[in-house]
Amino acid sequence: MTKTFDGLTFDLPPTSSQIVELAHQHRKNLDEAIFHEEIHLGDYCLAQRKRVYDFTRQLDPQQREDFYSVYNGELKRIADDDELHSVDSEKGLSAFAIMLVLGIIALVLYFAVIRNIVA
Repeated sequence: MTKTFDGLTFDLPPTSSQIVELAHQHRKNLDEAIFHEEIHLGDYCLAQRKRVYDFTRQLDPQQREDFYSVYNGELKRIADDDELHSVDSEKGLSAFAIMLVLGIIALVLYFAVIRNIVA
């Protein structure tokens, strides 16, 4: 039995190569959607995920788990590394940096405002 999904023909259950091809097709579609101003990427991605969800409802639970394992693994493999937002940038500021900035602000306030009021 075969099924057409997003322009690709799948066996039921789909083979790993078909799932990998679907992941590449979805990545290509997302790359193309980025350059269209009329497309809201959040809505586009949710619609794409909904289509995948609807497609996998035809599979039994073990086949569905295998599908998502291959599909998500391939999407992670072909994902671009974001050099502008590295993993380390999510850690935030260190306590030392915060204390240093607060100390500088306190010195500026002291010399600009408080010293003139007291004198």
